[in-house]
Amino acid sequence: MTAQAPPQQKPGRLDTPRYRDDIDGLRAVAVLLVVVYHVWLGRVSGGVDAFLMISAFLLTGSLMRRLETTGRVRVVTQWVRNFKRMLPAAAITIIATVLVGLLVLPTSAHDSLWQHARASVLYFENWLLAAESVDYYADTSLASPLQHFWSLSVQGQVFIVWPVLFLLIAVIARVLRGRVRPRVVAFSVFGLVFAASLTYSVITTATEQAFAYFNTGARLWEFALGSILALVLHRLRFGVIVRAVLGWAGLAALVACGMVLDVQSGFPGYLALWPVLSVAAVIVSGNGEDRRYGPAMFLETGPVLALGKSSYALYLVHWPILVFVLVARQGEPLNFVEGLIIILLSIGLANVLTRLVDAPLRRIAWLDRSNWRGIGVIAVSVALVLGPVTGLQVQAERAAAAELRALEQATERALTLRNPGAAVLFDSRADTDAAGAQTVTAPRRPLPAELKYQWGTLAHDCSDGSLVPLPDSVEVCFDNGVDASEAERTVVVIGNSHAQQMLEPIEQIADEQNWQAISFLYAACAFGIRDVDESRGIFYSQECRDWNEDVLDVIEDLDPDVVITIGTETAPADTDSPANAGKRERTLDGAERSLERLDEAGIPVVLIRDNPRFAFDSYQCAEQAEHLAVDCSVTQRQALAATNPAESLVGANVATIDLSEYYCPDRICPAVIGNVNVYTDDNHLSLVYAASLAPVLGQQLLDALDGFSRWR
Repeated sequence: MTAQAPPQQKPGRLDTPRYRDDIDGLRAVAVLLVVVYHVWLGRVSGGVDAFLMISAFLLTGSLMRRLETTGRVRVVTQWVRNFKRMLPAAAITIIATVLVGLLVLPTSAHDSLWQHARASVLYFENWLLAAESVDYYADTSLASPLQHFWSLSVQGQVFIVWPVLFLLIAVIARVLRGRVRPRVVAFSVFGLVFAASLTYSVITTATEQAFAYFNTGARLWEFALGSILALVLHRLRFGVIVRAVLGWAGLAALVACGMVLDVQSGFPGYLALWPVLSVAAVIVSGNGEDRRYGPAMFLETGPVLALGKSSYALYLVHWPILVFVLVARQGEPLNFVEGLIIILLSIGLANVLTRLVDAPLRRIAWLDRSNWRGIGVIAVSVALVLGPVTGLQVQAERAAAAELRALEQATERALTLRNPGAAVLFDSRADTDAAGAQTVTAPRRPLPAELKYQWGTLAHDCSDGSLVPLPDSVEVCFDNGVDASEAERTVVVIGNSHAQQMLEPIEQIADEQNWQAISFLYAACAFGIRDVDESRGIFYSQECRDWNEDVLDVIEDLDPDVVITIGTETAPADTDSPANAGKRERTLDGAERSLERLDEAGIPVVLIRDNPRFAFDSYQCAEQAEHLAVDCSVTQRQALAATNPAESLVGANVATIDLSEYYCPDRICPAVIGNVNVYTDDNHLSLVYAASLAPVLGQQLLDALDGFSRWR
């Protein structure tokens, strides 16, 4: 894949550039910002944006010089050169992270570790994180120790696209037969990329910021701006004083970016212009033989340059070290000295990785003489990760499958005795006490291998409109397969994931009572017609409001005997301060409007009180805790309001169910009850525990239904 453009008689001044030591120093500043902000401030600095800008500037300068001096692009050669340099150190970091992660991370996080390792070495980690950011059911309770590979993935994707763009530039220049210089064509192409990507970035950041943050399309403008700077830098001539002022201002702005802006929540829209333009100012400042008074004086000092030479390796190693230390400390922040130790350790390992892997590969000229040799280095690097990761994953999956087979072969009575769950609170035959202390030896459920199956559902998909015509907004419909003509009653479950987690016990009850059970669910969109406020997330979005209104239309057509939903919303457990009492639990905004519509239709409603939410992952806490009852429990006072807020909504056609005594026995809300993990994350009940609630939920539900005239 090569193309020729007419060689220029007077090539640009970038043909024989001097090596820019100050840019190595700028890399050092950028990576140090990333590390310091991660370790001590728990924030994002804008240093990554600086890296992206610098990499585009250097890549474009190299490609442009080659095109102008030889008329060639040599796409494959450029691909091989880039990834031959990037992959070996990355592969060693990834496989080392996986091996340490298997020892440090809880078993429930291992599936995610395999995914992120594979995504990192194949340069699509950013898209995996983007998908998780919009997937309500994705487990993101622990930051992946490989999460930082998102920016390297974006960079890798650009390193594939940019040579192809230069191939296009060369073709256009050849078609124009020298009437327009390749540099002018390149300026036009990257100008278009900049405009289109920045527009897309601003729009996407405003509507789906978490998705935009990892989206390559929303980041291309940063690379395009670096490319434009590389194309025009030789024409930007300023005096020594002007360049010095410009450079120091740019460096100061870059350092201050993370303190002034909310980088993590506001990027990569127009706010990201701050660090990108700051880097541009520093690069322009160093463009000249006389760099007196400018930041190059600092950036070209020995210690800064030494750090710059290992900046790539430092970026690779610092994040896994930080994540593993925080996991070992159960999330407790680092103080200054502890953070300094982490930073120094990261710098030391980065130097080792650079000296033993990165630098030697760059010096071996033999590897550069053939693309096939470079491809061999790339293949070995990828295999170094994919081989062990696949083997370890297969081994783990076989062990998990054996555990699941053992569960399947056990009788229901045996499982009830070994993992009674909530039954220990109301069934004297249960062989475990309320705190979860076992008198029989049995693994706690759900097993890590069961976690992916802990979402309740009903047996039959009715989204085809087989029960009642459905509007486009109502995409999810399930029922328990009982025909309406044969059913004693029809019950509808509506709401978000907290309503979904009640489907398992409700289905048990429905099957016992010969009811037809139907569910309409929308993740993160609870029951209630709320005023739209897009800035407050999907809960207050137009889509959520439309769904609630359309589902109510469907329910009115179905005319069920009762609607069951969650009636309150809890917040992550806070302190015992009375000032926080009103924040722990409240009725759902907009619930009154929905209840009025159902009351007018003569359809009764049962509101189930919400379960506690936590400021930590309850399941993973239970996996790692030394003292389960102390480390992974909160008080009922911290988690719930003193009384059920939904009681204020009770009327002739509205009743409530309160299961709080089964979440918080003796006013303590534990992670484990009856040898069963109550939660799968920081707020969702496990299917195993929800199923164990069926007897008490069924009795409370029947009692509530007896109070409705329609059920008498």
